[in-house]
Amino acid sequence: MVTPVAYPPAFTIACLVHSDVELLRRTIPITLDALCRGTRHPYDLVLVVDGAESAPVAEIAELAHATWGFDEVRLRWRTRHRASGDQANNIHTHFVTDKSRFLITIEGDVVAFRDPDTADVLAEIADTFDNCPQLALAQRIDDHDCWQWKLEDAGPALSAKARSVNRVSSHFLIYDTHRARPVMAAAGGIPGDRFHDDGQSWLNYEDWLSHTFAYPTGPGIGYLHQLPLRIFHCDEKTEPGSAHYRRDLTTRLRVLAEREQQVKEEFRV
Repeated sequence: MVTPVAYPPAFTIACLVHSDVELLRRTIPITLDALCRGTRHPYDLVLVVDGAESAPVAEIAELAHATWGFDEVRLRWRTRHRASGDQANNIHTHFVTDKSRFLITIEGDVVAFRDPDTADVLAEIADTFDNCPQLALAQRIDDHDCWQWKLEDAGPALSAKARSVNRVSSHFLIYDTHRARPVMAAAGGIPGDRFHDDGQSWLNYEDWLSHTFAYPTGPGIGYLHQLPLRIFHCDEKTEPGSAHYRRDLTTRLRVLAEREQQVKEEFRV
């Protein structure tokens, strides 16, 4: 017998993936455990596969059900209505659900490690939004020093737990969908057909979000500097200062191993 849980769930946690199954076998369970272990909040787990025409769909779906415990698997082909610009734009523009109040989107080559002293990460997130009525979009990425468009403060802090910053990265995002949807609609909606990226100039989903939500144009982007997680993109730039990542599996697995060791030393575990 299936035990029912509260509906609608407070959180939808969506992992956005394409392939690199060997990497996903590591990043997904670590990240889901970091977010969900011991939480009092009901949550829905959704695995979104973009570019299904070339992804190992059967293998990913089996892992999603039997190993990772997802509630839903969504497949998206890139043959029609594909967002322009960087390939990651497509998966974001077609998945900003408002089924739950909170939506967390995590790209497949991102990993989150949990501070062992914390009891409930989702409660920390919910409380931060509850105590900051203007907070609609937040993020936490710890390896942002390599970004070309540097992360900087933009205006006064939104709260004691949320710095106001100038930009987001699409790697790990937290939306209060009730607050974020009207902001996105007022900006004309997601301009999926206007994104572009030729390596020299670009406007991608994360750039549009940044310009739409950052203070003073928008309500402010929260950087959750006190969230008891360490969140990393498992990749590295092709060279210092480059706009491009290597995007090969060997590099991603190596960076993941390095980050695991770094966090063990930081948390002394």
